[in-house]
Amino acid sequence: MDRSVLESDPQRVIEGMAIAAYAVGASKGFVYVRAEYPLAVARLTACLRDARRRGLLGNNIGNTPFNFDVEIRLGAGAFVCGEETALIASIEGRRGTPRPRPPYPAVSGLYGKPTLINNVETFANIAPIIRKGGRWFASIGSERSKGTKVFAITGKITNTGLVEVPMGIKLREIIEVIGGGVPGGHKFKAVQTGGPSGGCLPAEMLDIGVSYDALVKVGSIMGSGGMIVMDDTSCMVNVARFFIEFCMTESCGKCIPCRAGTAQMHTLLTRICEGHGTMDDLELLVELSDTIKNTSLCGLGQTAPNPVLSTLKYFRSEYIDHIVHKRCPAGVCNIHAPEPEARAHQNAGQEVVA
Repeated sequence: MDRSVLESDPQRVIEGMAIAAYAVGASKGFVYVRAEYPLAVARLTACLRDARRRGLLGNNIGNTPFNFDVEIRLGAGAFVCGEETALIASIEGRRGTPRPRPPYPAVSGLYGKPTLINNVETFANIAPIIRKGGRWFASIGSERSKGTKVFAITGKITNTGLVEVPMGIKLREIIEVIGGGVPGGHKFKAVQTGGPSGGCLPAEMLDIGVSYDALVKVGSIMGSGGMIVMDDTSCMVNVARFFIEFCMTESCGKCIPCRAGTAQMHTLLTRICEGHGTMDDLELLVELSDTIKNTSLCGLGQTAPNPVLSTLKYFRSEYIDHIVHKRCPAGVCNIHAPEPEARAHQNAGQEVVA
């Protein structure tokens, strides 16, 4: 979503940054962009050059004492650099790892100076709000989540791409009306909101309004605005393993709960997907999730267990099928059933638990 804004309307972002800088008394701005987005970098560079030429950036902007300029800093695409202190470290040329807070960036941020950090989408909203007024913006959205939100819809859905919708809109309207529903005659199964560390919500959750509070309440997050739709051909245990593997790979490794915890969760999920899991593994997954969420240093670890916890909550029967019945309902996992004697020994007592 941010790449699309930087490619199509970078002036809006720069204007928002300049207004924010004027408000807080900043004289320097940085746009942190993944190096894999060359078109966004090229258009942003051209925009900055044009703004300086027109006197909208630099010294004495608009014949006033206000001085402000913007630099582009290229990042390597590390997921953890979405965390503000890791992003600051990367801009400074250091390894992108988070640090404990306080002090918060507003007190001691980039190069030890007070720093205002916001998402591209946030800065892009500033100019329209000033132009049309706060009441106009507050009139859009839900009671506690104002304005609009851009989502990237992908997966098993007819219409993929970017959509901008008012906060509070129902998931069903986004998926079935705007997205065109699930194609190929398949049934909707789940939608993951919030990116790799978001939760997977079942069909019975489609009528909730999309807002920050509502998504957290049902075990997901707004996150980066990703929305992945899954149909009845998806195995939710394998989906959980896929996203935990991503979080495990993207962990910076600085704190033990995230570094070791996500690796152990991935091991357990792999064991279940291969048909070697036990009912005790489910309890261990919940314990690990709780530890990782409450003791990780940054948001990556704190939200990493969401795919596992949400699938355990809403699709527990699929875990039971893998563990007890040694089968994958969706036919995704390659489960090799053990010999009858070994199976009887392994499943002893599990039928009652299930």
